[in-house]
Amino acid sequence: MKYLFTTLFSVLVFVSCDNKKTMPELLEETAENQFFVPENIYASSVRAAYFDSIAQVAPKNQKERYNLKRARALLYAGKTEEAIIILENLRDASSGGLLLYKLDAHEEESIGPLLALAYMRLGEQQNCIHHHDASASCIIPINPKGFHQVPNGSRNAIKLYEEFLRQNSHDYNSRWLLNIAYMTLGEYPEGVSEKWLIPESTFESDYPLQKFEDIAPKLGLNVNELSGGGIVDDFNNDYLLDVLVSSWSPSDNLRYFINNGDGTFTEKTETAGLELVTGGLNMVQADYNNDGFLDVFVMRGAWMGILGKHPNSLLKNNGDGTFTDVTIESGLLSFHPTQTATWADFNNDGWVDLFIGNESEKKNIHPSEFFKNNGDGTFSNITSCVGLSVSTKDQPFYIKGVTSGDYNNDGWMDIYISTLQASSKNLLYLNNGSDDKGNISFKEAGAEVGLGEQISSFPTWSFDYNNDGWMDIFVAGYRKSDFYTIVPDITKEYLGERNNAETMRLYQNNKGTFTDVSAAVGLDKIGYAMGANYGDLDNDGYPDIYLSTGEVSYESIIPNRVFRNNLGENFQDVTTAGGFGHIQKGHAVSFSDIDNDGDQDIHVVMGGAYEGDKFFNSLYLNPYDVENNWISLKLEGIEANRAAIGSKIEVLVTEDGKTRSIFHTISSGGSFGASTLRAQIGLGKASEIKKITIKWAGSGTSHVFENLSLNTFYKIIENKAEAIELNLKSIAL
Repeated sequence: MKYLFTTLFSVLVFVSCDNKKTMPELLEETAENQFFVPENIYASSVRAAYFDSIAQVAPKNQKERYNLKRARALLYAGKTEEAIIILENLRDASSGGLLLYKLDAHEEESIGPLLALAYMRLGEQQNCIHHHDASASCIIPINPKGFHQVPNGSRNAIKLYEEFLRQNSHDYNSRWLLNIAYMTLGEYPEGVSEKWLIPESTFESDYPLQKFEDIAPKLGLNVNELSGGGIVDDFNNDYLLDVLVSSWSPSDNLRYFINNGDGTFTEKTETAGLELVTGGLNMVQADYNNDGFLDVFVMRGAWMGILGKHPNSLLKNNGDGTFTDVTIESGLLSFHPTQTATWADFNNDGWVDLFIGNESEKKNIHPSEFFKNNGDGTFSNITSCVGLSVSTKDQPFYIKGVTSGDYNNDGWMDIYISTLQASSKNLLYLNNGSDDKGNISFKEAGAEVGLGEQISSFPTWSFDYNNDGWMDIFVAGYRKSDFYTIVPDITKEYLGERNNAETMRLYQNNKGTFTDVSAAVGLDKIGYAMGANYGDLDNDGYPDIYLSTGEVSYESIIPNRVFRNNLGENFQDVTTAGGFGHIQKGHAVSFSDIDNDGDQDIHVVMGGAYEGDKFFNSLYLNPYDVENNWISLKLEGIEANRAAIGSKIEVLVTEDGKTRSIFHTISSGGSFGASTLRAQIGLGKASEIKKITIKWAGSGTSHVFENLSLNTFYKIIENKAEAIELNLKSIAL
């Protein structure tokens, strides 16, 4: 990341580690010194004011340069109409040759595209936001309910994009945005010149998935903030799934919504004590103290480079409807840029430990962190002892995703790391188990097991996509650039043309070694996901994929993508059929049965990084509640960790006269977005459950349950012989 002002002034970036300061004080101090400063490209209002002040005193031949910078900052601050006025004046001046010697060629050429983008954004603000229809606005192909009622923004953008394309017919960025603009006016495809048209057929799905309706506004869950984390889980142990969301802006606090069980949610942020817990790009839940209530780890500082020394937070669930920030007293206080972490019982002692993947660059090294759970509410940083520093001065890794799983089925949880460097590789750290002193260690073995390729990637997870009992690995390709967006590559892929984008990878586990099967299963496509997760869209027993796509640029209005797992043999694009093609920035994704009807609904945190790029969160209601069979299991560990994270479930069923196994491991799923820890397992057309086998993480004990019913909720407690049937009623949403 480049910083434009390092020669103009310096800003204090040191944050005191004085434990006498409270976490709210540390968060406020960090925001003031490291976020709301002109060097931070995401602090758009601060930058706009800064450029305005410079323009006031700059020499006459420099004023327009700072006006252009101010216009860009205003646009990204959400002050679109102010930006348009400046850009229109600059464009007029450029047409009259009045900017000669005032702007360089690149700056002058940027005025037109920036103005077109401003008009596109104005159309979004006046229609998608102010006249929001959750299941139509900004979902492509846009249907009549999503057509813009105020057309001026898109109409002006169309004029400019057509002008750009007449000058350069290979301007794929303008071609994509032109087609989107025509969609917003209801004039696609017939209004688009044939030579610039992206055909309707490119958006067709591979499978007729039923449409999922976005019901977030109806439930009051359509939070309108920036990119952030999301967790859907039961925080008060009433067997109703609640919603916790964050926004990465230090101006925004966490938002906590309790499921009332009657089709409504009530926000309890203030009464839960969360109003001073601000920021957070990602979150992940676990019961770190084994008290039976789920706690939350909040991550901060990602993408910020040298300004990313932000503290994370550990929020203890007090079991009375409130949370307490125990970061300092638990020993987890540190200052590193991150947005990814994984909970697991790595040393098999019955307590979940924590691995945090930090972002490092050549001159900004932040080793990863491994915290051993001491079992008394505190953690010890033993990173070096276990061999998990990952980044060094000589070999830094910009870590964007981490996931844990027992990849070699030896009973010890391993770690896979996704890194955002095209010249780098992702890493697999195998857990060596404990030595004669009871200490564990890890060995990087990616190349040895078939995971040594160079790749730049972002979200990742572990799952058993083909139900063979071995954890496979998914990772979404992603390349960050300050000079270009992904839009041209996306356009080329839709047109069937060659592109240079990093694609998705699915690594099939062959009993401890891995094979890239992406092409064989139809996933050798552009994913370009930030948030992502997996779940079962239609309860057929095979995990599907939801990719929450985008990048920081306003130009990157690209659809979220969803792929259905077809019997573990291939994946089918069902984006359009399911109504998932949202073109606003997507972040944390959570699968959960939020209405207790047996299928998995999908919660998505929307919004971008710039303060003007806010958008409404979505909750997609699953229509497959009676299509296929299912079973839901709430596990409670005794010798294993209380939330049973890492425990393995095998469901043996009879389907169409044949026996098959369906595998599930307890986890929150993907590295960006947290699904419920309650296992919601689709069983397809199964006629009976023959048996369920549970191997408890940490303790290693196995239990077999027979005579369990289809389409039923159960609670299973380790060392208890009988499963407890839960009489949970479906909630009408």
